[in-house]
Amino acid sequence: MKKIIFLIIVVPFIFSCKRDGKNNVYELKHIKLNVQKKYPAGNFGDYFSSSKIIALETNNSSFISNIDRITVSNNKILILDTKLNSVLIFDLNGKFINKIQHIGSGPGEYTNLRDFSVDEDKKNIILYSSSPSRILTYEMDGTFLKKENINNFCFNIGYKDSNLLCLLKDKNGGKLFLSKNLKENTDEEFISMNKKDNFFLNLGFNRPSIIKSKDINITFPYSETVFSYTGKEVRPKYYIDFLDNKTPESIVDNLDENYTGLYKYITKNNYGFGISNFRENKNYITFNFYHANLVIHSKKNNTTKIFRGIKNEGFIFEKYFAHDGEDNKIISILPSSNFKFQTSIYKSEKESWEKIPDYIKKIDKNVSNNSNPLLILYTFKN
Repeated sequence: MKKIIFLIIVVPFIFSCKRDGKNNVYELKHIKLNVQKKYPAGNFGDYFSSSKIIALETNNSSFISNIDRITVSNNKILILDTKLNSVLIFDLNGKFINKIQHIGSGPGEYTNLRDFSVDEDKKNIILYSSSPSRILTYEMDGTFLKKENINNFCFNIGYKDSNLLCLLKDKNGGKLFLSKNLKENTDEEFISMNKKDNFFLNLGFNRPSIIKSKDINITFPYSETVFSYTGKEVRPKYYIDFLDNKTPESIVDNLDENYTGLYKYITKNNYGFGISNFRENKNYITFNFYHANLVIHSKKNNTTKIFRGIKNEGFIFEKYFAHDGEDNKIISILPSSNFKFQTSIYKSEKESWEKIPDYIKKIDKNVSNNSNPLLILYTFKN
């Protein structure tokens, strides 16, 4: 195996204050990032104690077209596929269990699945469908329990303590968040939209902006502020400080309504932009942005490092995807074709192939280029 030379970028973790829409003052923690043109690969052993490749079983019932959310809950992996209007459920070894896919206009059915969350206490799945806009609750085995219509269109949802959080889409302005108490059937909205919110609203989000671990954190690709949902309110929590490379507020004046040239504008000026996949556990915060595949902040050591990826057991950390679930892991999505390509290279080098763990060799025998993507679970050191 080739050795990887890497550079450590250390930045401080400081505090300031920020007001929300109700003029409440909160202590806002800053994570400072030094934006570079290129970043090094990370050393697996610096952060992680173990990794595990999971091949998600592929059959006629479990085929995945696209991954829009990953939740690890109750020893199960739940995958949202909005293209197929389904939530697929696997065990922690990748064996397919069942899926929720009830397309139609009858009881317990929907036509445009947008997102889902898990009620950890009752072990139910809460789905949001936008056509019409409604919340549907199912048991893990797919048994339909209830539905509730709502008057708003949501990008993403999150669930905490009987409260459903919706990230709203409202072209006419208004609030960004709706908190709905499903027990008492009461609503409350939070955080007034500003000029940038209105401008980027139609751009949409490719990845979940609402991620639940112990807490629920919310990010917007065009904002440096990370919000937290307590179950009762939405409040600013972190600020991602790109220092001299902060994207100026005038970005809305440099793009047309179709956002043509957004990526070119950001990369040309080397701006920090596009925060996504923000996930927090007890000891670490992880996320990425346009120029970085992975950012790891150690809350214990108050250090932040930026990597283009992590390499371990010969397999490259390809696509970090923040998952829901209260654990000390992060997930990388590895397309099956990329996995097969990498194993073919190692097979051509006998010494390299001999170093590959036996369980991965077994996966290689059972996976084809057209199989479901593989997940790599990285477990942080305590």
